[in-house]
This record gives sequence, structure tokens and C-alpha cells, in this order.
Amino acid sequence: MAKSSIAVLALVTLISLTTASGQHAKTEEQPSAKASQAPARNEEKKPAVMQNPTARLTSARNVFIVRTHGSNIPFETIRTTVDNWERFTLVDAADKADLIIEVASDGGDSDVRVTSKMGTDYQTGRMEQSSSSSKDLSSTQISMTVSDAHTKRVLWHAAAAAKYSMKEKTRENNLVEAAEKLASKFHDRLEPPVR
Repeated sequence: MAKSSIAVLALVTLISLTTASGQHAKTEEQPSAKASQAPARNEEKKPAVMQNPTARLTSARNVFIVRTHGSNIPFETIRTTVDNWERFTLVDAADKADLIIEVASDGGDSDVRVTSKMGTDYQTGRMEQSSSSSKDLSSTQISMTVSDAHTKRVLWHAAAAAKYSMKEKTRENNLVEAAEKLASKFHDRLEPPVR
């Protein structure tokens, strides 16, 4: 019986050694399999190279110009100025563009605003309605924002004020002048004047 106990013990020891060496071999194989897969994942997930704003602006060729708010005069002025510059090709959709130029204007519309309110008359003590009117005589703010069409990152932004005038023709001329200043600032950003 001692021989059979020794034989069983030897068999159990042999099985446990075989199992342990098999697990050890599998453990060694797994890291090498993972190591071979890791570079493939890293190659797939290369981060996009983000250009600085100046490099992106100077490398762009196609531009989509859109009026986001306000008067059409600054939009048309900036659109014509950029087109005459001949540095960019104007496109008719944002998905075809490298850059998107947004033009907006606000204020200075010379609208008459009428407001009314209910209040207590101090002399009679009764509730009465009163009204007042006002005219907007503020200057028009024009803004121009240039962003990357793909990343939507703002690359350049500037604003200018167009002086208010009672005469409509003068007010329109002031809008054109302010919009031309913005387009000129953008031009100087890309092609600084030689001094």
C-alpha cells in the first residue's frame, strides 16, 4: 500500500507540475500577444496635427462667407473685398470650405421703439396707462469671425463700429467703411504690410 500511495503522490505531483508549467506558458504568451496588438492600436489612433492659427489661415484656399445677423451691407462689402483679394476661392457651402467667415452687425438701425406701462397717477391716485417712444441712435457694431471649417476653431476675430447718421445714405456709407476696415485688418493679418 505504501507503493501505491507513493505512486499516487508521484502522479498528483506530476499532474500539478504539468498544469503549472502549462499555465506559466500561457501567461508568457498573453503579454506578447498584447504587445503585438498595442502598436496597431497606437497607429490607428494618431492624434490629428493641429496647426497654429497663422499656419491654418495661410494654408487655406476655399472660403465660405455667411451673414449671421444684421444688415446685408457689411456682408456684401466683406464678401466683395475678400473675392477681389484673389487669395481665396469663394465656395457656396461650408463643407467645401477650408475657412468660414461669419459677418454680423447689430444696432444702429434707427428703429423707433414705443413702450407703454401701467402706473398710478400721482395726482389722481388712479391706475393709468402711459407710453413713451425712443429712437435708437447708437452706432452699428460689425463683427467678422474666421473659423476653421473642419474643427470649428476660431482663428481670427475683429469688430468695428460704424458711426450713426440721421441720413440713410450716410449711414450706409459708414457701414461700408467699417466693413472695409475689418476686411483690411484680416488682409493685414495674413499679409502684413511692408514697413
